[in-house]
Parts: sequence; C-alpha cells; structure tokens
Amino acid sequence: MKAAPVNIRLPWGNLAGLHWSRPGAAKVLCLHGWLDNAASFVPLSSFLKDFDLLALDFAGHGFSSHRPEASRYYLPDFMYDLDTALDVLGWDACHIIGHSMGGGVASCFAAALPERVNRLVLLDAVGILSLPANQTAKQLRLSMQSVRKSRSVLRPYESVEDAMRARQKSSPLSDEAARLLCERSLEHTGDYYQWRTDPRLGWKSPQWFTDDQVLNLLAAIRAATLVITSPAAIEYLGKDMLHHRLAAISDCQHITDDSHHHFHMERSEHIGRHITEFLQQQDNGHDNS
Repeated sequence: MKAAPVNIRLPWGNLAGLHWSRPGAAKVLCLHGWLDNAASFVPLSSFLKDFDLLALDFAGHGFSSHRPEASRYYLPDFMYDLDTALDVLGWDACHIIGHSMGGGVASCFAAALPERVNRLVLLDAVGILSLPANQTAKQLRLSMQSVRKSRSVLRPYESVEDAMRARQKSSPLSDEAARLLCERSLEHTGDYYQWRTDPRLGWKSPQWFTDDQVLNLLAAIRAATLVITSPAAIEYLGKDMLHHRLAAISDCQHITDDSHHHFHMERSEHIGRHITEFLQQQDNGHDNS
C-alpha cells in the first residue's frame, strides 16, 4: 500500500507526512530522528499493515515548513507541534512510535500528556539527551556560539548519490535506506541538489536535562512501553544508565537488536513483527485507540 501525502496546518506553518490510511484500525503516529524524515518509516510500514499509520516530518525536516525567522528547534517546540497536530487530525489519543530524537520527543510527550498516548514504542531512544549539572554554563556557551556561526544554507550536491554517500558517513545505512531519506530531504535547483533541511537544526540547545530529570520524566510515563535498542544505546548511555532508564518506566518491555542505529529501516520485518505483537496486546487499563 502506497502512502498518501498529508499536510497538517499549524499556526506557524505546515507539518508534512505520509499516511497509510486504514479507517477503523488503531491509530499510530511515527516520529523520526534528527535530520531524518517521514521516509524513515517507509520500510517498516509494510510490516505494520494492521494500523492506521501516519509518519510526520518534524518542523524543518523533509517537506515540513521551516520555523519562522525568530524561532528555534528545541524539544518543547516539537512537543507543542505534536499536541496541536493531534488536535488538527482529530486524534484524541494514539499509539506513538519514535526513533532516536523522535523517541525522545515521544517519551517526553507521553510523560507530559499521558492521556494522549495509548502505547509507546521507542526505537534506540530511552528518554532524551542529558548532561551533568556542572556542564550547564558550557552548554549555554556552545549554544550561543552555534547560533552566531550559523549558515543560511547547507552544502549542495551534484547528485542524489553524492548526498547519499555523505549521509552514510554518519550512519551505516544501506543504499536503499539512504536514498529513501535523501530523496525526501533534497530538492533539485536546476544546477545541483540542495537540502530542504533547515540549517538552524544544527543550533545546539541552550539547556539539557540532567540524568535525574530524565529519570523523573520516564517515571511519569503511564503508557505500556516497548523499547528496542541497538549497541549505540549502550555506547551513549552506558550499561548502568540504560538499566536505570529502563527501570524508571513502570510498564516496560525491552528488546535488543545487534544491528545499527537505523535498524528499523534495515530489519523492518523483524522489528515490525515485534511492534505489531506489542501494539496488539490488551491493556489492563484504558486504551483510547
């Protein structure tokens, strides 16, 4: 089934997305990682056929609008967008699948508005990025410097293949997966391919949460949660903190995958089977799907 393009009008602009519409089926919202886009979920969509599936482009990504000139791309802004988008869609609640940054946004959203999240799937994300409190001043300084040094455009490429090679340097994506992401993030100007991605996404956040704050957020999640992690999660968090974060979620199932960070694109049948089994489980509590 081919996805239909969607555009959701928000007060500041449009959020674009891909919708595999199945009226009457449980609603699932998919949130991609930083500098990815809704195409991140195209491979997985073939193995989530029992759901009304909508993958969004975050602001500044894919076909979504860039934020207004004086705006920023920080965590709460993505959460406010998500809340408004659900209102526009008329979805009181839904299941949410989030990869990487999308998983961070989804976990915070589930903590802040638990009534809007039925079940939660986090792909290589257990909460959000954190820093020790003694790094607060340094992070604020880095944020200020990143804004001052910002560029108005990102590097152009002569072909989609050149952009794919550049994308693959940051993650060991297959050619097929890299092409899916790049084709939705590029536009042809006549002479070269230019990223649609807003360069301001490279601005560093002025403030990160501490580990204790992240654990507090995870403990506030009421939705049954499936977490699937690759070795990258341990590399970033360490075994002890990964364990603490997983333990903080009151109803959590954890699966490990030996592939790389974009395992949901490369091992979509395997991952899709786990997600389907989890989303179709019956909750003991409320389920608004």
